[in-house]
Amino acid sequence: MMKSLHIDNFKNLKTLRIDRLSRVNLIVGKNNVGKSTLLEAISVFLANGSEDHLRKLLANRGEDIVTSSDIDAKTVKAHYLSLFNGRKEIYSKKDNTITIEDDKESVFILQVYIGETTEIDDNGKRIPVNKLMYEEDMPKDLSAFTHLSSGLFVQTIKSGILIRYDNQHDSLSVVKDRCPFQYVHTIDFNTDDNAILFDKVAMTPEEKYIIQALNIINPNIEKLNFLNSDDIKGRRIPLVSIGDKRYRLSSMGDGINRILTIILALLNCKDGVLLLDEFETGLHYSVQDQLWEIIFMLSEKLNVQVFVTTHSNDCVSSFARTNKQGVGQLIRLVNHDGDIVPTILDDIEELRFASDNSVEMR
Repeated sequence: MMKSLHIDNFKNLKTLRIDRLSRVNLIVGKNNVGKSTLLEAISVFLANGSEDHLRKLLANRGEDIVTSSDIDAKTVKAHYLSLFNGRKEIYSKKDNTITIEDDKESVFILQVYIGETTEIDDNGKRIPVNKLMYEEDMPKDLSAFTHLSSGLFVQTIKSGILIRYDNQHDSLSVVKDRCPFQYVHTIDFNTDDNAILFDKVAMTPEEKYIIQALNIINPNIEKLNFLNSDDIKGRRIPLVSIGDKRYRLSSMGDGINRILTIILALLNCKDGVLLLDEFETGLHYSVQDQLWEIIFMLSEKLNVQVFVTTHSNDCVSSFARTNKQGVGQLIRLVNHDGDIVPTILDDIEELRFASDNSVEMR
């Protein structure tokens, strides 16, 4: 479990330090203060900065990296630069390194120059070599390089990934995730991934929690399964049984589909991390206590650390009421002249008092 978090130069987070983290962390703050960005940074850390994950984050923001033989390197560069604070193009180890680290490990993302040259190996054969360089060590004479380009270098303790702006490809560097994790975005209601997540839980003791969660919205649901769609070939959709009839879950409203996505994600990150953006999306305030109770219970049972964002005071109040064991804390992000400063409320009575008395926490 992550005990602390330090982020530098990631998107709108110039510097953010959270000295202590709990099992369940609810993140609040005004718009554009960095709540969703904080989740993205944690996901990059957990994915060890994998190229595939970075592409998915960019695509989620509408900045897709499309692979083709004639891809525009300037466009690719612009998309990747959106990961850096201020979108600045700075090829220096000192000034513009993205740093994401907990109390044990780190991920660094640096902008680098890439010089292509050749070297002679042990067998006397010339082989192509990429030289990574920064402003601090760029040679004045570049004639030794057959080609000079730029890109990103993602560095962890165990791996180093080079991402070239002018050579995008479908075959990406394989990097193992730091631990199991799931990222539920605001718009994730009916995802194709849910069928895969369901298969991993089906016929296990944890499957019962899916029905328990769905019963928050409709207590008459008895079973759920993913079956082939009649409309789209190769797609599996969730159906539930009520009595002797089956119903498409998609016909039963956004709230119950949102809950399905959340519970499947939670059940699939045992000994890992759940990231949930905007808890309240699609959910009426009257059902939030029950969902929080399930999240608190399963986070303990499955050893899952949870990070959730919200804009809703109803969500904060619900969180405060159901945080009975004190395993949850509230992290409020505030913008002070461009610096994002966290304030932590982890005392049960203090959190309840702030919620009950409508103390501004957004």
